[in-house]
Amino acid sequence: MTTTAPIAAAPAQPVEIEKIPDHRDRAREYAADFFAPPPPQIGTVISAESSLKQGKGGLPFIVRLIIALLAAGAVVAACMWAASGMRRQDGESLVIIGYIMAAIAAAIAMFVTRFKARCTYVGERGAIRYTLTRSRNATPKIELLLFDDAAEVHAAQTRQFLNGVYTHTAYDYDWTDAAGKRLLRVKGQHRGNNAPPKPGDAWHFANAAENAWSEHFLARAQQQLKDEGSIAFRIDKRRVVRVGPGFLEFHFGEAPQRVTAEEIASVGLGGGHFSFKHKDAKWYSRSGKYTFSYGAMGNGKVFLFALEKLMGYRWE
Repeated sequence: MTTTAPIAAAPAQPVEIEKIPDHRDRAREYAADFFAPPPPQIGTVISAESSLKQGKGGLPFIVRLIIALLAAGAVVAACMWAASGMRRQDGESLVIIGYIMAAIAAAIAMFVTRFKARCTYVGERGAIRYTLTRSRNATPKIELLLFDDAAEVHAAQTRQFLNGVYTHTAYDYDWTDAAGKRLLRVKGQHRGNNAPPKPGDAWHFANAAENAWSEHFLARAQQQLKDEGSIAFRIDKRRVVRVGPGFLEFHFGEAPQRVTAEEIASVGLGGGHFSFKHKDAKWYSRSGKYTFSYGAMGNGKVFLFALEKLMGYRWE
């Protein structure tokens, strides 16, 4: 849910927030300015972060303008220098291109130096992200996720390579309600490779929110297990996997296929994909083989937990 209106009255900056760890569950490395308070709707706050440092309010407009003009001037000067050694017609064309590139460079400089700050909280019952733009005194944009309203989260992470060399990891965390309406989305990229990204990256907020959501969802999963004998995990509109005590049940657009732990030949999780193979599956047939993306599955972390507790499979 996105809004710009105040959510609830609360102290401007409770002293207790300073004692709460960041989304990595560590002490913050600088004095953060929590420019908006955590709303009571998210319950007890587990972690908190703000990209705005105390006493900072962004670069003055005149400083940003000077930076933009310097960037534009450098581009024009470089093009004029290069044009001096060309034929007149070619040189004039290059100078015109230089002015166009200078305008683009100035726009990029203004964009990069703009004021923008985020303040995020993760609580036991929800998470919230405040975003300030233009100035410290602007009304923040509010994105509020209440776990009671959510049905699932899809958490996808993809490591990208170029010519075999790691470039970055793209991530996308998307919470939706039972009707499929988006409640909160946190996406971006980092260069942490196999390690977590640098402090302050939005991934830490998404990961902390997913952990808190998974703890919250476990209560529903346990009740579903009690009422229905298994827990359902949706992959897409036509595919569902159910996990029960000692069995998996695949609903993949045909008659449900139940496979017990004793009937499973192999289970794998590699490259972001789950794979399950029945002991009677043939190498030349797709029958008895089930594969799907971890990112496509709703509530993947709870699925991993259910596999461990109900099936005995565990991944580190």
